[in-house]
Amino acid sequence: MTFGLLTAAGFGTADFFAKLSANRVGFLRTALFMQAIGTVLVLPFALTDTSRLFSHPWAALVGTLLGVVNAVATLCLYKGFEVGRLAIVSPIASTAPVVAILLAVTFLGETITMGRLVAIGLVMLGIILVSIQRTKANAFGQIAKGTAYAIGFMIMGGILLFELKPVSTDLGVFLPVLLIRSIGTLVLAVPFLNRRTRSLRVGMRAFRTITVVACLDTFANVIYNVGLIFGTVTIVSTLGGMFSAVTVLLAWVILKERLTLHQSFGFAAIVLGVATLIAFG
Repeated sequence: MTFGLLTAAGFGTADFFAKLSANRVGFLRTALFMQAIGTVLVLPFALTDTSRLFSHPWAALVGTLLGVVNAVATLCLYKGFEVGRLAIVSPIASTAPVVAILLAVTFLGETITMGRLVAIGLVMLGIILVSIQRTKANAFGQIAKGTAYAIGFMIMGGILLFELKPVSTDLGVFLPVLLIRSIGTLVLAVPFLNRRTRSLRVGMRAFRTITVVACLDTFANVIYNVGLIFGTVTIVSTLGGMFSAVTVLLAWVILKERLTLHQSFGFAAIVLGVATLIAFG
């Protein structure tokens, strides 16, 4: 449970700083540099486990594929924000743990008690309420496009959260992160190769911010994998899915963005859900 909470804190804080960076250099450039820096950060730790790549070749293959899934999922999320409504895209995307839970129950035989079911429901409801933002109405075509991208992220993000369980069991906590980061860097570099006039240069201030994002995001990925080794996909992915609430909370505290009434109810539901998980977990 602790690992799930730390995962949410890491991802949520990383997303907060990623938004600050994206305002200066764009989401795609931020994502690309974050993946590249994360690869360098985790490389020294992952090198100690390289023998596992040969003893578990199928896990290595799945980890490589997850790198592609993670990169495409990230692009889907950012594209959804670009063409659709944030109020539609964000809540759908934040339900990726539901997909992971369904897969874990179906294929890993994880069980959900009534207490855990209530707790998970409260946390997911809270995540959705916190993620919903007030925006001006857009055309139906924009909503449809944004929804499609959000569903794409939900499915791929859920698969990623689920598949990391068997991969981490075989490869350890660092190798899967290295595979995902390095493959993600290659995939995200493709748009820049297709547009040769686009510069990769960023200012020093933006680079420092992206480095903070990479450190936090890599930390969250490692902690999530540790949680999967010692816990279940159901609990860790649900708690890790609270990252959107952490991002909103930081925006409220640091940027002085006002919380709506439904967001306040969302935070209350999350706190109650976590307390229920502690009681029945």
